[in-house]
Amino acid sequence: MVKKTIARFQTLRAPVRAMVYLHWLYSFVGALTGVFVHIYIYQLFDSVLVNAIAQAVYFFGVVIGFSGVGALAGLYRVDLKRGYLWAFIVLAGSFGFLFGDVSRIDAFTFMLANGFGLGLYWLTLHTFELTETKNDERDMYSSFLSAGDQVIDLVGPALAALTFIISRDILHTGSYTLLFIIAPFCYLLGIPFLRHLRSYRPAPVEFDDVRHFFRDKKNRVSQLYFFGPSANYASAKIAVPIAVILLLGTETRVGVFNAVFAVVSMVVILFFSGMRHGGNRLSFLFWTSSAGALMSTLPALIFTLPVYILYSLGMVVLKPLQRVSAHVIDLETMETLGRKERDFYPTMILRDVALGTWRITSIGVLVLFIGIVGEGEVAVRASFIFLALSFALQYIGARAMYRIG
Repeated sequence: MVKKTIARFQTLRAPVRAMVYLHWLYSFVGALTGVFVHIYIYQLFDSVLVNAIAQAVYFFGVVIGFSGVGALAGLYRVDLKRGYLWAFIVLAGSFGFLFGDVSRIDAFTFMLANGFGLGLYWLTLHTFELTETKNDERDMYSSFLSAGDQVIDLVGPALAALTFIISRDILHTGSYTLLFIIAPFCYLLGIPFLRHLRSYRPAPVEFDDVRHFFRDKKNRVSQLYFFGPSANYASAKIAVPIAVILLLGTETRVGVFNAVFAVVSMVVILFFSGMRHGGNRLSFLFWTSSAGALMSTLPALIFTLPVYILYSLGMVVLKPLQRVSAHVIDLETMETLGRKERDFYPTMILRDVALGTWRITSIGVLVLFIGIVGEGEVAVRASFIFLALSFALQYIGARAMYRIG
């Protein structure tokens, strides 16, 4: 199976392979730091509410980096190949706010800067995904992204756990110091892959693009689909890191735990990568979203380590499969929701404004709910309820869009 998968990967065109490598690089840094940054902030301030507010600040940074810079890039016809380099610089520099005596302002500033860098990254990535890949190869492309992510999710947490041990027990500099030094430099490894991509200077976003985005029937229906994954992403960023640190106790255990569960997910994604195609995207999304909603209710009802292990076993299989279909549908929305005489770029920018709005809105609702029910375990349970509902909304929204055609 491995030889067959490698052979299929080699059939991808050089620009598409470059996109895969660049995505894997970002995923690697995310696997090293993603969950652990949220755990670190929670350990500093012992507050789910602070984590939720920090996540809202992060999403605001993403909107500015993606939509704000994207609109300016179109206005001044900037070559977006430069976006990768600037994204890597901003992402790397953001970690400077996590050293020393970290205050809440420092934590929020890190989240804002890191979110801004992520916005720049996704602006560039989505642009070249749409210019360098074709619709009939995107299912395979997305499957390789997810398959590689599972390998990365295996290696990343294990390496993070190793840095915790070295940093705390050998260097005596605190558990996270070495991790936050190494992670930024990893971004620079993506620069050699840029040579495979063509230059792209976007056209400016016009008023008619904005009017079409808000008035077109399919665009209005698509807001339900945009809200589903936005709420899912936002809820997962709060629920999962805090749940796992509450149940396992230390960041080193979290690293080992995540590495072990990534093995199963990697095998499943490789198995299904050749079975998915354009005709079954929506059915895959239905079954994986339904199962994801069901699995997410378990830790909301019974918050114990055995139940969380059961939830993790289910999600390491379901979430990547669900994301593969969702990722291809996302690319499709960027190409089909705009005016027919225009290319994808204005729709991509406006779509991200909608995503950012819904992410911040869903976090705002969660913040209000936490303010009512209280901190700790009950707040985490509430986050899992939000997570379950968002899985259902994602499929309902996608189904509604496909019915319009």
